[in-house]
Amino acid sequence: MGSRIRFTKAKQVFETYPELSDNVVEPTSDVAPQDYVRALQEGESPLTSICYFAHALPKRESVWWGMKCVSGLGAVKTDTDRHILELCEHWVREGDEEARSAVQAAAEAAKPDSAAVWIGMAAGWSGGSLSPNPDHRVDMPADLTAKAVNAGIMIAMGHVEPPNRDNALDTCISAGLSFAEGGSMPTVSLREPAAL
Repeated sequence: MGSRIRFTKAKQVFETYPELSDNVVEPTSDVAPQDYVRALQEGESPLTSICYFAHALPKRESVWWGMKCVSGLGAVKTDTDRHILELCEHWVREGDEEARSAVQAAAEAAKPDSAAVWIGMAAGWSGGSLSPNPDHRVDMPADLTAKAVNAGIMIAMGHVEPPNRDNALDTCISAGLSFAEGGSMPTVSLREPAAL
């Protein structure tokens, strides 16, 4: 299988999502999105690599990646979290409007203070209408899914002890890049810290 990233140049992600430049520095040269993710990760603001990568992936793949990061970093704490991620997985696999609506309803009914809820919002905001009134449809902004995936992973990072956050970032990005290249999603997990 080929790359799951639909862009061939890193700059195209910013052209598609202009507000992304409010949070992520734009590339100065023509590089592939995957290479730019790595450059951001190794740069002065490594967490921006998460935000950029969430925008570079298609919505369904971004949600799948976000789910795996949130679970792998140990941020799934409650039955509500587990239920929302189960609904997300159903939406990722089925991709229909009924599944999307179910995730959105469950996420909106929960307190927006957990990583899993934000991943649920990401799935819910992948389509549908911002307006609750069916007679006044307002299309979801195209970048809401990526923004919510970023928020979910950032919350999950907050559950990781500070000395392990670089490790957490590395495992999320490494798994995501492997997945983006067409493979199955590797397990996201924190490596055991090296013995002193």
